Amino acid sequence: MTVENEQDYLHALCGGDRVTIAGIYREYAKKVQGWVLQNNGDVADAKDLFQESLIAIYDRYCGTDFTLTSSFGALLFSICKKQWYNRLRQKKRRESVRNLVAEQYTDEGEEQDLLIMAEEALASKQREDHMQQTFTLLSDQCQQILSRLAKGQSGGDIAKALNLTSANAVYQAKHRCADRWRRLFEKKN
Repeated sequence: MTVENEQDYLHALCGGDRVTIAGIYREYAKKVQGWVLQNNGDVADAKDLFQESLIAIYDRYCGTDFTLTSSFGALLFSICKKQWYNRLRQKKRRESVRNLVAEQYTDEGEEQDLLIMAEEALASKQREDHMQQTFTLLSDQCQQILSRLAKGQSGGDIAKALNLTSANAVYQAKHRCADRWRRLFEKKN
């Protein structure tokens, strides 16, 4: 497909035009990677972020009458930025929780602190058990994809192991599976 205007990128993504999608990677992936590297990320983070952003565009705009009012690159980059900042916020929250727990253990302690820590540990364990229970409700393929990605396997390796067409198919399935898992978790909560 020859790209005559920015809307063609969106049509190519929605239609699965591999040649033009490869062009999207050539055109924008390095720019996103450079930005992620400047903002506390690494190459693997950038690759994941780029793939997830393309999936987000696909999920949000394919099958609708959406017309780009800016460049495709601007849309892609704004989604990448939003997702990256969300990741950094989550990471910061996790680090602050770890620091809080470390501080609680270093305070030679009062019984009240121990009681609070025990209650928090119990709540955390219950949440973890609930997550595991809802995970078992997912299909075998979803469980395998999410588990393998969590272990750091690449999308290409997972696609080969599970007989999927491509890494892109793995990341699309990951997005759907994670969303289903979240809905199951919230529903049973």
